[in-house]
Amino acid sequence: MLHIKKLLTLVLTSTAMLVSTISFASESVSVNVQGNKVEAVIHLPGNISADMTLQFENAVGLTKESLGLTAEIIDVTSLDFIDRLPDGLNITPSAAFPMMITIEPLANSGFSFSGLASVDLHTHNLEYTAGTPLRFFKAPLNGEFKDITMTMGAGSYRTRGSTGRFSQFIIVADLRAPLVVVNQKFNDLQTALNDFSPKINAAVYSMLLQDVNEINQLILSNNYHMASSKLNDFNRRINDNKGINIPDVWRSSRDIHNVAGELMAYANTLRFSLRLIK
Repeated sequence: MLHIKKLLTLVLTSTAMLVSTISFASESVSVNVQGNKVEAVIHLPGNISADMTLQFENAVGLTKESLGLTAEIIDVTSLDFIDRLPDGLNITPSAAFPMMITIEPLANSGFSFSGLASVDLHTHNLEYTAGTPLRFFKAPLNGEFKDITMTMGAGSYRTRGSTGRFSQFIIVADLRAPLVVVNQKFNDLQTALNDFSPKINAAVYSMLLQDVNEINQLILSNNYHMASSKLNDFNRRINDNKGINIPDVWRSSRDIHNVAGELMAYANTLRFSLRLIK
């Protein structure tokens, strides 16, 4: 009988500890959903905090539960984590903001969205200064991180990116030369267009391919302003054809590709980097 009482006490104590842990985790992330907009306030140990805003063109089944937003403190010195960066020597996670935000909706949640999703992140743990190397990076779950930065600004540090699917997000210091970044982002755009070609209407794909070839020639000739303008044309062409000639829906079952959203996101961050070349 005494043995049973001890066992019961141990079970109840363990359960209380588990509930306490779960409660702490849920309290660290507050999520508010209004229509196509999500606002999240995140507080983690060590006074690491951030506000994240997601804006969708059109979302279906969007709730706090279906979104699957979590946040954690990461070990910025972990080799497993550094191996996920495209350049472990010149790109370093921010030690002052070691937060990784994960958005991973459950497959059976019924959540979907069309077009482009914008992602804004704001933190007081970092300070924006002119010429800052801080950038907004995204990765598929446990995959390689890539720069998705579209804009940056003060207060204390604000950044925006865009995406056509869901991911993990971090802030890093990227010390690569601007032209190296531009070339990498162009290659990413070109590769994505090639990979998605079977899913795009043939005539539309041909026009998009011509746009990309012209962008490449403009970059090679150092005409970065015109290359940026051509990226605007590229995105307009996608916008005019999305949902008809270009698939534009992501859903939690992950059985289709949001081709339009992904291509426009690649173009957006390439345009940002083109503006940084002096």
